[in-house]
Amino acid sequence: MRWSLFLIAWAALAQPKAKLWWSFSPLRAVEGSIDGHVRAGLARKGLTPNPRADARTLLRRIHYDLTGLPPTEAEATAFLADPNVPKLVDTLLASPHFGERWGRHWLDVARYGEDDFHGTAPHPYANAWRYRDWVVQAWNHDMPYDLFVKAQVAGDLLPEREKYLGGLGLFGLGPWYFGISQPPQARADERHDRIDMVTRGFLGITAACARCHDHKYDPISQRDYYALGGVFASTAYKEYPLAPKEDVERYEAHRNKIAKQEKAINAFLDQQREQLAGILAHRIADLMTGTGDLDAELAKRWREYLAKPDEDQPFRAEWDQRKDRAAAEAFQQLVLAIAEEKKTLDAENAKLVARAAPPPAKRRIVILPGNYDSEADFNPGSDIPTGSLERDRYTLWRKMFSGDGALLRVKEVDRFLSGEWKRHLDALRAELDRLKKASPPAYPFLHGVAEHEEPIDLELNIRGNPEALGPKIPRQFLTALGGEPLGQGSGRLQLAEAIVRHPLAARVMANRIWAHLFGHGVVRTPSNFGLMGERPGNPELLEYLAARFVALRWSPKALIREIVLSEAYQASSARTAAAQQVDPDNRLFWRAERRRLDAESMRDALLAVSGELEARVGGESAPLDDKLRRRTVYARVGRYQQNETLALFDFPSSSVSAEHRAATNVPLQRLFFLNSDFLKQRAAAFAGRAPGVERAYALLFQRAPSAREKARGEQFLAQASAVEYAQVLLSANEFLYVD
Repeated sequence: MRWSLFLIAWAALAQPKAKLWWSFSPLRAVEGSIDGHVRAGLARKGLTPNPRADARTLLRRIHYDLTGLPPTEAEATAFLADPNVPKLVDTLLASPHFGERWGRHWLDVARYGEDDFHGTAPHPYANAWRYRDWVVQAWNHDMPYDLFVKAQVAGDLLPEREKYLGGLGLFGLGPWYFGISQPPQARADERHDRIDMVTRGFLGITAACARCHDHKYDPISQRDYYALGGVFASTAYKEYPLAPKEDVERYEAHRNKIAKQEKAINAFLDQQREQLAGILAHRIADLMTGTGDLDAELAKRWREYLAKPDEDQPFRAEWDQRKDRAAAEAFQQLVLAIAEEKKTLDAENAKLVARAAPPPAKRRIVILPGNYDSEADFNPGSDIPTGSLERDRYTLWRKMFSGDGALLRVKEVDRFLSGEWKRHLDALRAELDRLKKASPPAYPFLHGVAEHEEPIDLELNIRGNPEALGPKIPRQFLTALGGEPLGQGSGRLQLAEAIVRHPLAARVMANRIWAHLFGHGVVRTPSNFGLMGERPGNPELLEYLAARFVALRWSPKALIREIVLSEAYQASSARTAAAQQVDPDNRLFWRAERRRLDAESMRDALLAVSGELEARVGGESAPLDDKLRRRTVYARVGRYQQNETLALFDFPSSSVSAEHRAATNVPLQRLFFLNSDFLKQRAAAFAGRAPGVERAYALLFQRAPSAREKARGEQFLAQASAVEYAQVLLSANEFLYVD
């Protein structure tokens, strides 16, 4: 039965009938207002909206929703004396902190990260923060959303492009997949990420599901996927310098000299380490028996190795049983034989790789951040079948010779060098020091993308395999959404224009804005408006919001203002039994949602009420530690390793576009408030700022304590410290939740 329903749905959505699906249809001009459509939806279920929330609740709700910060004591006093909501909203929309809050919302969708995986280490992007700042300023300046989209997809192709180059960080910051898979696979994975970001982030459809086969539920074919993928295959990574050309050229030339010198030093050291390991292999018996004139560090390493059983290979069994000179010499001879066998194999494999190498031909160059050449820097020849040692023999060879932890490999080889070898190394290092001291400062730049000098159409990858190629697919927009050709250059500018022309762009963004203000969207799957996504709880409301967004010239601030001034937004969060029974999930918005502060607002609020928050807007990212006093949006965001505290409070991964934040409630979150040094430091600062119960309540909750609260607070203070009392209040749900 279930599969038959899916087949019926597919038939209904298949071309040319795809436009029948509600989210693909043209925008309708819907009359009325937000409150009119909310009330109509409620009336159909026999419900009425909640009454308006009190002034204090609205004060906190509007401040946190628009800026992510609590109201100051002066702001609270002024508003509670004269609760003028339109005036408050206009003030906060004009605040520079508005962009910090709403820019961070977008960065979730944009999978913003400041590094990538490169083997077992992070590859940092030193100027990533410039994209974050561009996004913050775009929201502060109320950049029209259609232009916001175009700037991030094709800002380099717009008039007055200097204003928009910063937005290209959407793709310039990756994710990029360095040496973690074969280049064709890695580049295919990168294109997959871009397709997913564009289609889910801007259009709310899951086109990435068509990588290996036609989409199972939506009218998106595998041909559509590769038609869109060709746009990103025709796009190149590019850094846009923010310095004069001569400064850039001088720095790059000097950096190349430093890189050449570092390469010469590393090559010399590797050669010496390899030669030394070969020499030391002839002293294995001495190292095992502890006889002769031995290097102290090596002797210690071998003692530790021999003290424990070697479970990786069986060749030490005789020594473990006898522990005499003869067993040690036998083990030494075995290692020397394996080393010689490995040397012979390496020479034969080098010949195999050379013979299998394709004839010299012009290749299409793909350069990643850090000047990483997709083909040349990957490990050439790794896909060619070659000979290898038997498993146990290879394990022993690796334990002896390979890597910094190998028993015969000395990382700090200097102590074994003397005479001309030592003088040569010292000279190389002295020259490197001189070059570094003379280096001009690194120039600032923007991570971005540009047109590849060789635009291409992609072949369809059979079953998603980039090595199994089918027919070539011309670049074009998704067929179900219009199928416009995307053949001018890479096609990025045409793609951006096609996105904002389609009604999905307005529906998706209007729904995201609503979700950030109400806790959930009219469509509760913000990045999936397809068959497997949820239908809108109030279709007329969503249509009104989307059409209104376009009518307001795509102004995010104007739409936010209209929503915040509505009765629906200002309703109380109280629950009534009758409404709970009919609409327990509040899909019709009869009440406001009670929400816990997200990770950033929680941390920022703790710093703000303790009087420690540094309000400076923009600038380079910093590590998120207990010393950072800036807003959390300015903390470094890693893909390689996520901050544990932010992750604890549901901060999303920056490796994939996040449609909304999870909302977990786990014991470790409460333990953070009980044990963390960060909270204890804020409690100490808050205690100095608010020495009494009444002052503490005014700063934290924007109200006076009740008689019972005041009595209990004073009783607590008589038995414990002011810092402990502050920690209790900072951990209170009334502070951490917004009604």
